[in-house]
This record gives sequence, structure tokens and C-alpha cells, in this order.
Amino acid sequence: MRAWMFGWGKWVAAAALVSLAVVLGPMAGAQTSQTDQVMREKLTQSERLLAALVTSNWAALDRHGRALRDLTSKPGWDQMRLPEYYKHTTAFQRSVESVVDAAGRRDQREALTAYNGLVASCVECHRYVARVRIVRVP
Repeated sequence: MRAWMFGWGKWVAAAALVSLAVVLGPMAGAQTSQTDQVMREKLTQSERLLAALVTSNWAALDRHGRALRDLTSKPGWDQMRLPEYYKHTTAFQRSVESVVDAAGRRDQREALTAYNGLVASCVECHRYVARVRIVRVP
């Protein structure tokens, strides 16, 4: 009886992995060219945002913050449509809005705190995406 149950357990585990691959397969695959372009622009704008923050260039801080906000509405941004991904996107958007608000008030400390939140949201999302790709069944 135990041998049969062990064999059955292997089938259940295999079916679960196949189901997971079907659900995660499309999003865990290679990044689309649109997503690659948006992510490169996000990095560029984030670097410019940091430069503006360090130099207290309020106009540039506002401009690059708004550019980052606009990226979240581009097609390549939300390649994956999962609740966890939306959680990271929301955190990113909140941080960007906080940077823009701090720029309007010329508050460097608040802008720094918001920028740190923005970077953290990027890192956490990229960690999540990497874990999803690792789970992918070849």
C-alpha cells in the first residue's frame, strides 16, 4: 500500500509542477523587448533622480520623478499580471509620488526617504521576478 501511495504522491507533485508551469510560464519567460526598454529607461531616470536629489535640483527632481511615474503606464511595465507584481508597482508609484511631492516642497530629507523607498521597491520586485523565474519548469 505504501508503495502505491508513494507513487501516487509523485504524480500529484508532478501535476502540481505542470500546473505551476502553465500559470507562471508566460510571465517567467524571457523579458519582452518592451519591458527591457522600460526597465532601462527606469534605471536612467532613477540615476538622474539621484543626481537631482544630491544637488537639490528641484526642477530636475520633479521632472525625473514624473518621467518615472509615466513609465508605469507604458505597455512594457506590467508584463506580469499578478497581485504580487501589483503590490510592488503600487509601492514604486507611491514612492515616486512622494519624491515629486517632496520636490515641490523643496524638502531634501523627505525626497531622500522617498527615493530610498523607490529603490527598495525596485529591488524587492526584481527579487520577486528572479524567484518566479527560478520556479519555472523547463
